[in-house]
Amino acid sequence: MAERMKRPMTGLMMLVGGGVLGAGLGLLFAPCAGEKSRKKMMRMGKTIGNKSDRIMRDLSNRMDDLADSMASMSGKAGKFMHLR
Repeated sequence: MAERMKRPMTGLMMLVGGGVLGAGLGLLFAPCAGEKSRKKMMRMGKTIGNKSDRIMRDLSNRMDDLADSMASMSGKAGKFMHLR
């Protein structure tokens, strides 16, 4: 029974140890300080947010144009069908 308990605990300890080792290496080899990294991420987030806002506005305008075109075409199609 003790052998059965040892295997999961060993796996768990290896997982925790690997996480601690990975975090330590990440801090050791980080390209810049935490404050600088946070500022970079904030700038990148704002840039991506601004770009996505522009894309969504453009898409919305195009959809409005498409809806107007479809409404115009349906009116023309209705007139055409009444002529037949």
